[in-house]
Amino acid sequence: MKPASDEILRYATAGVINTLVGYGVFLLALRWIGLSPELSNAIGYGVGLYVAFTLNCLFVFKNAQLSLGAGIRFAIGFVFAFALNQAMLFYMMSVFKIIPEVAQIFAMATYTLIFYLINKYLVWN
Repeated sequence: MKPASDEILRYATAGVINTLVGYGVFLLALRWIGLSPELSNAIGYGVGLYVAFTLNCLFVFKNAQLSLGAGIRFAIGFVFAFALNQAMLFYMMSVFKIIPEVAQIFAMATYTLIFYLINKYLVWN
C-alpha cells in the first residue's frame, strides 16, 4: 500500500473505534437516559473527542507532534466538523423526517470526511 492509503486505513480504523464509542454513548443517552437527539449527539461526540485526539496523534498521523498548538487546532477543527454534523442531523430529521438513529449515520459521515481533511491539512501537518 502507498503511504497515503495506509494513513486513510489507519484513520478509518481509528474512526471505527471512535464511532463505536460515540454512537454507543449517543444511543445510551438517547434511549436509556431519554435526552434529546441533539444533546445525546453532543455528549457522544464529547466522550469520543478524547479518543479521537489520542488515536489521531499516536496512531493515524505518524509524524504528529503532540503540542498545545495541535490541541487547539484539533479542538477548533472538531467544533467546525461537529457544527456540520449537528446541521446534518437536524436537516435529515426535519426535511426528510428520518428518525434520529438513522439521521445520525448521515451526520457522522459528514463529520468524518470533514474532520479527516481538517486533521490532515491543518492539525497534524
